[in-house]
Amino acid sequence: MFSNQKHISKFDILPNEILLEIFEYLPTVNIFETFFYLNQRYNRLLLSIRLRIDLLNISKQVFDYYNYFLFPIASQCIISLRCEDIFDRLIHHIHLSNFISLEYLTITNIKKSTLQYIIPYLNKFTNLIYLNLQISTELSTTELYFQESMSSIEKCILNFNKRIIIEGDQCYSNLKYLTINQYHINDLLSFLHIYTPQLRHLTITFNDEYNSKKLLPKTENKHHLESLIIKQCRIPFDRIEQLILISLPYLKRLQINAIGIDYADGRQWERLLSTYFPCLIKFTLHTTFPEEDASTPTLRTQLLKTFETRYFLSHNWYFAFLHHSLSPTIDLFSLPLLNNKIHANLYDTYIEKTINDINIFENVNELSLFLANSNENLKLPKSCFFNVKNLKLISRFRHDERQPRLLFVDISHLIIFSNLESIEFIGNNFPSSSLVLLDYTTKLQSLSLSFSNLIQMTKTLSDQHICQQLTRLIKHLKIT
Repeated sequence: MFSNQKHISKFDILPNEILLEIFEYLPTVNIFETFFYLNQRYNRLLLSIRLRIDLLNISKQVFDYYNYFLFPIASQCIISLRCEDIFDRLIHHIHLSNFISLEYLTITNIKKSTLQYIIPYLNKFTNLIYLNLQISTELSTTELYFQESMSSIEKCILNFNKRIIIEGDQCYSNLKYLTINQYHINDLLSFLHIYTPQLRHLTITFNDEYNSKKLLPKTENKHHLESLIIKQCRIPFDRIEQLILISLPYLKRLQINAIGIDYADGRQWERLLSTYFPCLIKFTLHTTFPEEDASTPTLRTQLLKTFETRYFLSHNWYFAFLHHSLSPTIDLFSLPLLNNKIHANLYDTYIEKTINDINIFENVNELSLFLANSNENLKLPKSCFFNVKNLKLISRFRHDERQPRLLFVDISHLIIFSNLESIEFIGNNFPSSSLVLLDYTTKLQSLSLSFSNLIQMTKTLSDQHICQQLTRLIKHLKIT
């Protein structure tokens, strides 16, 4: 008892500034459990901290501590709250109205009843600058109405997966960053002008519905949006152009991920960008379209050449297309590829680009590699996937098919094995020597494979060297 008291007394002489620095590195629960009620100094100090509460993936015991002890005494200190809408906690347990200092609020898996319950509170949080609402996938409603005023919010994420309809006479006057999905394209311009006059950065996924026969609205209003990211767009190019893009002359960054070959026409893009975007600095495009729309190498080359003009080259905007025989689609994208995940075929992936001295896949850290024989034997560039950390090997070999003798040598030409952290074997009919990879994957921690593959690759667990490597390297082994 004496030694404990002596230890605490030494700690007690530290100035408040040092204690606050220490508390920054400790979970909130541990801080209060350890120091609250020790003395009045600690009590006052703890109740002066700006608390950030994360209730995601915690035990019931920890939640109960927050709910029955910490929230009643320190709700006014909480500036950030992250929680999931489970067990009706937000309706019956967590009293949001008491969090008067809240600046950042994130709620995941939110149900409609909870959404309707908490939305009226949002405009009472006068300090709230960040709002992130992720709707439950079980929600059956096709449309959601949003009518509350939130004048203080600067950054908002509404991930509802339902069509959002924003109504009322409120104005989100301070909103600078907005991420929203399932928004109707016909409503966007009026929404920007009426509700978000100060918006500068918009990330949006459109509702797929549109009326191709409806007359397109003409507007002279120009919005001051500077950055626009459009995701998973299935709406035709001309519709996007006429309804949105020509009304954003101050745009500096444009990123579009779309589906359809009409987005793969460089002439259309050059006309649009050069005419309506005098301030544009960065343009990023990724479009996917059916193979039959450009079924021959000649057609694909002609398509790519529309992006190989003086306009695109002068802006250092380069493009490539990728296609492999096991995929029914073709991808055309800006370089380097923005996505961190990609599917490719080991032997017959076709790549053509508008510039040679660039690594297309420098951002890719997760690769799904299809393994199949090919008569063409068209190999990918050496070390093109040098940043890959997560590798999925997908076998398309038949049971009676002879496999390439240098299969893993060819894979090693694309990937740096020593960088790999996880490998997943998908399918059957892999070479029995596949786990020789373990001799070269020094950072590997996770391995996933079927039971039959495990038995085959370890010779019914009798290969002592392979089993030792599995034991030494693998922290997460998943057997399917």
